[in-house]
Amino acid sequence: MDFITILNSPNAFEIAIIRNLFDMENIQYKIFDESISSAAGLAGLGINGMRVQVLKADFLRAKRILEKADFN
Repeated sequence: MDFITILNSPNAFEIAIIRNLFDMENIQYKIFDESISSAAGLAGLGINGMRVQVLKADFLRAKRILEKADFN
């Protein structure tokens, strides 16, 4: 399975909304750097947040969902 990064965000609340949107639409996703994001922010390590990845086959559908929800 090939996954592609569709969004990068340091905002945990935003990631939670995206999870919910993708769950409702049965889009498989992975969230990378979630466990280190909060610690990195506290320590000032310069990590740019969490990467949301979706299956390559779902990329266009996921992109439309994010655009509709105003996540650009």
